[in-house]
Amino acid sequence: MTLTSEVFTQATETDPAIQARAVIRTGQQRLLAALRPKVALLTELELGADAREAALAALTDFCTGSVRCHLNATDQALYAPAAGLPETHLLIRALRTAATVLDQDIDALTRTDNAHRAKTIAQSIEALLATHLAVEQAVLLPALTALPGIEPATLAADFTTLLDGGRLDRPAILDVGRDVTDG
Repeated sequence: MTLTSEVFTQATETDPAIQARAVIRTGQQRLLAALRPKVALLTELELGADAREAALAALTDFCTGSVRCHLNATDQALYAPAAGLPETHLLIRALRTAATVLDQDIDALTRTDNAHRAKTIAQSIEALLATHLAVEQAVLLPALTALPGIEPATLAADFTTLLDGGRLDRPAILDVGRDVTDG
């Protein structure tokens, strides 16, 4: 017998997979909504040296903090559970490669003192992140919800926990899809 609290209509607002995707999408939208004005301030206005330095510092702080936190949360909560599965292995590898490129742009932003270069990097970060999040929404999340043994509500809860600065209570799991480098 099914409990009434477990009854839902698939592909509607009561579907746990739809609810989980909405939670993750909300986190993604907040990230982009916070990033875009910081990028615009640096790239679209002709600022004086002091104001430009302040705008660059604010963008850099946001990218090294919130953007990297989001990338880490996504990797741990969404990529790791699907990395070793044949259905999603290549997708996860591609998303991790894109996240690495984004992380490299953030590193470059932290090191630049050239205003033109900072604008270019800021625009690249915004474009890469927007595309990356769109692929997660359009491809990754539907793939995850279709996998056996994956609980969308758990993924969303883990994602939210990590974004809020928490840690996951999991035993160490070998993520066979993660590249390991010497060092």
